[in-house]
Amino acid sequence: MTEFTRTHRWVVSNGYRVRIAAFALACLPIGLHILPRGYGAAVWALFVLQFLIYPHVMYWRTQKAAHPEQAELNNMAIDALLCGAWASGLGFPLWISTAMFLANLLNNTISRGASGILVCAIAFAAGALASTTVIAFHVSTDTNGLVTLASMIGLAAYLSLIGIEFFAYVRQLHSVQDTLDQQRQTLEGANSILQDQIEKIHDLQEKLREQANRDSLTGLFNRRYLEGTLERELARCRREGAPLSMVLLDIDHFKLVNDTYGHQAGDEVLRVFGRLLMEHARAEDIVCRYGGEEFLLVLPKMPLDIAHERAAQLLKIFQETIVSHADLRIRITASIGIATTPDHSASVEGLIRCADQALYQAKRRGRNLVIAYGEGAPGDAVR
Repeated sequence: MTEFTRTHRWVVSNGYRVRIAAFALACLPIGLHILPRGYGAAVWALFVLQFLIYPHVMYWRTQKAAHPEQAELNNMAIDALLCGAWASGLGFPLWISTAMFLANLLNNTISRGASGILVCAIAFAAGALASTTVIAFHVSTDTNGLVTLASMIGLAAYLSLIGIEFFAYVRQLHSVQDTLDQQRQTLEGANSILQDQIEKIHDLQEKLREQANRDSLTGLFNRRYLEGTLERELARCRREGAPLSMVLLDIDHFKLVNDTYGHQAGDEVLRVFGRLLMEHARAEDIVCRYGGEEFLLVLPKMPLDIAHERAAQLLKIFQETIVSHADLRIRITASIGIATTPDHSASVEGLIRCADQALYQAKRRGRNLVIAYGEGAPGDAVR
């Protein structure tokens, strides 16, 4: 990933380039201005020190600073201070003073924003005031045509250099922005793919959870699902003051089917039996393969008499069903035991035990029967 940040390295190196350009361009009009006035060697020494050596000294100082960026901002204020001193010392020549002030104003506002205007104005004025303290205050705004032209060319060249510098800076920003946009699009694409994968994983997890709760042969709920559901259903019916009936079904002579026709035929009998139970179940009913050839119907909010009628209807359906497997035609019947809350038991374990005992009675009496717990046989309800 391409990174572009406004670090102190860029601030320092950019300030160095700008300062060299600014002071080099200022050399010509100032040199042309002081040359015919016959200034002594001290002024020319200051001239060389200021405009040729000073930029490199400030760069060296900034590199050694603990906080280079802040040091460079301070340098810009010093630039304005010294330029103010030169403008005052030269008598405020119009074009030279204007060019130096505008160049410093531009530097400070670019680096500091709006506050740079105030910093530049104060520093420039402070430099001018300090210069007039040492040198008698005088104003000589006139400049000859050559100095004026040199000042205008120098200012235009400096502004052009600043424009070129920031054109490159902005173009680099655009390049970085384009790269970031491409990377964002790549990340968005990757994120979309990831979201799709997450959704597929969630779907797969749901399917796995569903499969874990389903019997692989019949597609009905298995005993594992029942263990986590019965307590909730019983508690809900208890809160609402409604009964809950449990119907336990066992396919008659199922072992004989396996032994006579084979296990594949037995599997088909189980599938058909399970499908019939599902087809005749309500939306709120729970249909479960309880184990082997045993099936369990949980009937929330259904009293014993209605559950008994439902079981009798199922028994008739089973009697009328012929299971086809290969060239075989297999008839099936079932024995059914029923128990209901709160009449027979108030607990899940007790209710299953009551239904199981009723199923045992149905088998003992000849199979293909529906028996409710306690029906036709003495015994207390299981609690």
